[in-house]
Amino acid sequence: MKKKMLCLLGLFPVISLWSQKADLLLPSPIVREQIINHKAFTLSYSSAYVLPSWVAYKITKSQVNEGAEVKGKYIPDPQVSTKSANKKDYKDSGYLMAQFANYLDLQNIEGAVDETFYLTNIAPMKLAFYNNIWLKSEALIRLWVANTEEFSVICGPILAESPFPTIGENNVSVPKRYYKVLYDPQNQQGIGFIFVNGSSSGKLKSYSMSIDEIEKETEIDFFPTLADDIETKIEGPVDYTFWDFELEDKIK
Repeated sequence: MKKKMLCLLGLFPVISLWSQKADLLLPSPIVREQIINHKAFTLSYSSAYVLPSWVAYKITKSQVNEGAEVKGKYIPDPQVSTKSANKKDYKDSGYLMAQFANYLDLQNIEGAVDETFYLTNIAPMKLAFYNNIWLKSEALIRLWVANTEEFSVICGPILAESPFPTIGENNVSVPKRYYKVLYDPQNQQGIGFIFVNGSSSGKLKSYSMSIDEIEKETEIDFFPTLADDIETKIEGPVDYTFWDFELEDKIK
C-alpha cells in the first residue's frame, strides 16, 4: 500500500514514520490527524471522532507484568491541540474506558504507565466484549511474546465504517469494530484480528485474519517503512503453524 502512503503525504505535512522511539514502526500518516508521540507508544488522533485511528507500541517479555496493580488517573492528553474527550463523556454511557496500549505491557518504561491513561489511548467498549474478547487477546499476546523477542502492535477502531453513535458532551464515537495487528520481526510473521464491539464469545482464532484484509477494512497502511518483500510476506496469508492458538486454553 505504499502508493497510497505517498498520496497521503502529498496532502499532509511531512511527518516522520518513526516515533520518538527510533525502533517503533508506525503506519502511514492520515490526513487531518495529529501524530502524538509518548514514551512507549505513538498514536494518530482524529478530533472528528475524538478517538485515535491507530495506536502503535512494542511489547517485549521484559516489559510485561501481569501482576502490576495501578490505579491510573484518566485525563485528557496534554498534547492534543483540538477537540478532546473527558472522563465525564463515559459516565452512565454503558461503555467502559478501555486502553489500546495496556499499562501491564509497558511496565519498565519510565513514565509510560501514566500515559496509558491519557484519553487519546482510550475507547468505549462494552463490558462483556472487553472482558471476554479484548482482554483475552492481550493475554494471548503476552503468552506468545514469551516465546520470541518482541512484537510490534498496532490497534484501534475501524473508523472507515462511520457514521457512529456518540457518547458525552464531546461526542466520542462508539465504533462498531476494533482491530489489532501484530508483527514479529525476529520470525518475520504477521497476523491481525477484527473484533465486533459487543461480541462476547468465540475462540480468538475465529477473529484472526491476514494484515492485508485488515488494511482493506481500515484503509490504513500499517508497515510502509518495511522492505517490500518483508511487507508482502507478513501481510499475506497467516501461517497458523506459527501462531499457537492452543495457548488460549491457558488464559484464566
